[in-house]
Amino acid sequence: MTEINTVLVIEDEEIGRYIVTSVLKRMGIGKEILIAINGLEALKLLRKLCVNQSCPELIFLDIKMPVINGFEFLTELEKSNDIDISGSKIILLSSSANPKDLEKAEYYPFITYMYKPLTREKLQQVLA
Repeated sequence: MTEINTVLVIEDEEIGRYIVTSVLKRMGIGKEILIAINGLEALKLLRKLCVNQSCPELIFLDIKMPVINGFEFLTELEKSNDIDISGSKIILLSSSANPKDLEKAEYYPFITYMYKPLTREKLQQVLA
């Protein structure tokens, strides 16, 4: 993944969105940073983007959110025929050290699990 034009941040908490967007801006990643506050909003946004433009190259996904949480979002994404995220990198951001969350995350081989908060160093490792 050489150039990242569009980033989608799926996070319900304002401080979490601020941290991710701040790190991205400081690193010069993403010409466009889009925000969704839950999984349902993100699915609707991706349906529009992936048809009209292209899917974001990088997606940050929180686990614990209202309406549709991170794992429910991933399940819906897998079932979806109209959203092709094959060119996207998904980073599951979580503050949870619950072994069950880690176990669930392993079910989705196309994601990277990362503990909050996002830092420049963590992101550099994932994107290297």
